[in-house]
Amino acid sequence: MPHTIAVLDVDYARVGGQKLPEKWDVDVVGVLMVERATHGVPAAYGQWVQTAFHTLRDDALNKLPAILDTADVILGHNLFDSDYRCLRTYADRFNLAPLIPKTVDTLYAARQVLTGGFRQPSGLDLTSLAQAHGLRSRAKQQSRTQAHGGIKNIADAEKRYSYQSIADDCELTLELWLKIITDRRLRFASKEIKDPTERRLDEQELSWFLKPPLSHNEYRNFLARQGTVYRLKGLAKDESVARIHRGIDEQLLSGSFQNNHRGRTFASRCMAPTPDSDQCPALVYDGRLYCREHQRKRLCRGNPALLDECVLLVQGDDAHCRWHRMTALYVGEGARLYEDFVLHLPLPGWDKASDWGFDTGTMSFFSRLRRNGSDYREPPTVWLTGASPNLHNTADLRDTIAEATSRPRPEVTSALTADRPAGYYK
Repeated sequence: MPHTIAVLDVDYARVGGQKLPEKWDVDVVGVLMVERATHGVPAAYGQWVQTAFHTLRDDALNKLPAILDTADVILGHNLFDSDYRCLRTYADRFNLAPLIPKTVDTLYAARQVLTGGFRQPSGLDLTSLAQAHGLRSRAKQQSRTQAHGGIKNIADAEKRYSYQSIADDCELTLELWLKIITDRRLRFASKEIKDPTERRLDEQELSWFLKPPLSHNEYRNFLARQGTVYRLKGLAKDESVARIHRGIDEQLLSGSFQNNHRGRTFASRCMAPTPDSDQCPALVYDGRLYCREHQRKRLCRGNPALLDECVLLVQGDDAHCRWHRMTALYVGEGARLYEDFVLHLPLPGWDKASDWGFDTGTMSFFSRLRRNGSDYREPPTVWLTGASPNLHNTADLRDTIAEATSRPRPEVTSALTADRPAGYYK
């Protein structure tokens, strides 16, 4: 198992050929850095701790190699077919070659396990795989392929951009990868078969998810095999992917590479979502995150890990209210609040005297579970101290409580979000 993982995701503006990543412009690159904790007794494949999260626009791509150099493995979903194909056209900014031998692509691995890589079964996109493995849903309701249908220039992309924080996709990719390797199984559902199909993974199949499969030369051969001619409109009509690959490689070898992408960092979209789950249409400048209106007030992001929406307003650069900065799974360490608190846990069958909270002594959540009808003067029926198992976020706490009480996860989620004191909303 690697010690340090960089989870990479690239969002695009599809401005010159919807099906050709070589013609897309980078909108933003997200890199989630996590390390495997070495203290205590690791459960399954260990406990992973976020150490940093980086967002890079196209003018800062030269910083990407230094960020990824510290990782033992670069993890992503659909990196080989999309993200890297887009990034390699920015070869005047950085060299993609050193990244390939460190990369594990969960989509590529799933194809190898199911078909030997010869074809792509349906149901292997990140949204479908996460649903099949019982993980949280993605925030956006449609894929970027659907959202960007018909986009031919930057103006079109600005109008039809679908709001989705790149951090959420990085975290979901990591959760999916951990779920697959710890359960040693791959679950997927095709359009033809609604119920998920389960594939138990042997050692060889599991290695596709653990070991980088391609060298740089092998990746170039992989690209050459992707040389399908797409029937597209406008400038990309009858364009061959293989021809684009050859042109890029010839320029790199001759040292004459010139990037023809138009810079987009002079302006970016306000990051605030609107009530209809779209993104604010206002443009902001000089690296700002929010427009003037949303700088003053906007909705808290809540906690997607527990499907916990929030109607409170936040200001400045905060993305969460005070409560969710304490409990939301994905809030960065520098933005998280740490203080002791204890709350009632109204879980059916355990609601008379059970509670949960956070202990700054162990820096983890805890729960004291007392079954209804038990002697409340005695120690709790179940005492989850946070030390064993480690309960560093509310998603782990929810799953552990559900297992200990045999109650459904939705019931536990409702109990954890039902009794928030007003003081935590300030």
